[in-house]
Amino acid sequence: MDAPFPFGFPTATAFYLTLYVLTLVVHVVFMNYVVAGTAYLAWRSWRGPVAAGGAGDPIAEVLRDWMPFALSAAITAGVAPLLFVQILYQRPFYTANQLLFHRWMAILPVLIVGFYLLYLLKSGYARRCGPLPRGLIALGAAACFLFTGWSWTENHLLSLRESSWPRFYESGRMMHYEAALLPRLGVWMIGSLPTMAMLVGWQLHGLRRRGAAIESPALRRLAWLALVGIAGSATMCVTHDTISEGGLKDALLGPMGRPWAVLLAAGVAMQIVAWAALLRRPESCTVPLSLAAAGVLLSILGMSIAREILRIRALSVDRLFQQHEIAMGVGGWWLFVLLAIVNIGVIAWAMTLVRRGLRTAGDRTPQEFTW
Repeated sequence: MDAPFPFGFPTATAFYLTLYVLTLVVHVVFMNYVVAGTAYLAWRSWRGPVAAGGAGDPIAEVLRDWMPFALSAAITAGVAPLLFVQILYQRPFYTANQLLFHRWMAILPVLIVGFYLLYLLKSGYARRCGPLPRGLIALGAAACFLFTGWSWTENHLLSLRESSWPRFYESGRMMHYEAALLPRLGVWMIGSLPTMAMLVGWQLHGLRRRGAAIESPALRRLAWLALVGIAGSATMCVTHDTISEGGLKDALLGPMGRPWAVLLAAGVAMQIVAWAALLRRPESCTVPLSLAAAGVLLSILGMSIAREILRIRALSVDRLFQQHEIAMGVGGWWLFVLLAIVNIGVIAWAMTLVRRGLRTAGDRTPQEFTW
């Protein structure tokens, strides 16, 4: 394909590719909050009771209170891209996963355990107990989401190796490993830090506007976390590109990816400028956080498209063009749009109720705030 992604494909294929990438971006935003947030909580929970519990670390308090909601949002937002990827790639993705049923479905009980660990972490018991049990709870939740991310990455790489399927399934193996797995996982796991930092930064900014005492060190810590995430994710990208013999670089610099590579580079540059500004003047964070938010979205979009270009190059997608046309001709789009509107409305209504509750809480003094 010589046209930028998703142009150059038949209408139906381009339509599904666009929907898939856009819904994936929404999922990745929430997923990044959960992955980086639980890792941060696991780190902070081993500290003393003030650092992990009381008013000592507003970042940990915000994450602890919002994490169950964020996980619900990440799982819900992951449904749409999962459906679209099955339409797009069919046998290389969906049928292969049916053969992996005993292994692939393991993420469901693991996610359930992680969900309840997050509720336990924000309970009164976790706040009263010592660093060891609190740290184990947080570490258990983080391990659940690390396992889920590992499984997604493992399954994605296996779906690209069609020639290895017979030998893999005949042997009854439960795990797929190749050299690219760890750096590929690292790109997304370490790269989740800037997204989490940006979202928590806005949450702290909102609390500060409502009278909570948010000190500058908390915002500076977010800036450092984001910069570490950007540097670490870039390192993992270079490592992955070296292992895959230029695959990622070729995907970004080829005709399909070149315009998106420019936006990706712009997004990274915007983030670096934003977090550097926040380090210098944490008391004035509206503009840096706005710039960071735009940079995060451009970066996630660029990396998601690069990921898809790699998959398109690895699979013979042109053989599926006719199936995409057939799928697009199936009725029911009006129902999909209607349910999407209803769900967005319900989520917006729920968020409005939360904001009203926070405004009511704003009548108290900062010392009386409950997170």
